[in-house]
Amino acid sequence: MKSTHLHSAMLGLFMALGAAGCAGTVQARGTVHTSTTVSTPALVTITPGVWVVEDYPSPVFYSEGYYWRSRDGVWFRSYGLSDEPVRVSVSYVPIHVRRIHRPSAFVYYHAPPGTARRHIKARAHHRGHGHGHGRFD
Repeated sequence: MKSTHLHSAMLGLFMALGAAGCAGTVQARGTVHTSTTVSTPALVTITPGVWVVEDYPSPVFYSEGYYWRSRDGVWFRSYGLSDEPVRVSVSYVPIHVRRIHRPSAFVYYHAPPGTARRHIKARAHHRGHGHGHGRFD
């Protein structure tokens, strides 16, 4: 219905331009509706109590309310996926996350069909470390 209205307005505009010999000012109004699909990363289960961010450029795990990252043997955690990770002692890392043999194997990891999946909720940016809620649905 809106498409027909917009086409009618455009036709009227061209007719007005033709009748005026392309001289003068013509105004046109209309409404254009667009939609954008934004996909949020998914968490997929890799072992009981441990999820990994699917198709992500670095291995990020979710367990016990935190996102966990390991770089060169050093562990980091954050409340939200987009929060700045904070370095933590290995003693804070859940044992089932520490026992992941090769975290690098989960770079751009894509789980097989039928694997449990949860989408990460989008949230407003929150200042400071660890004050957000990067939970998932």
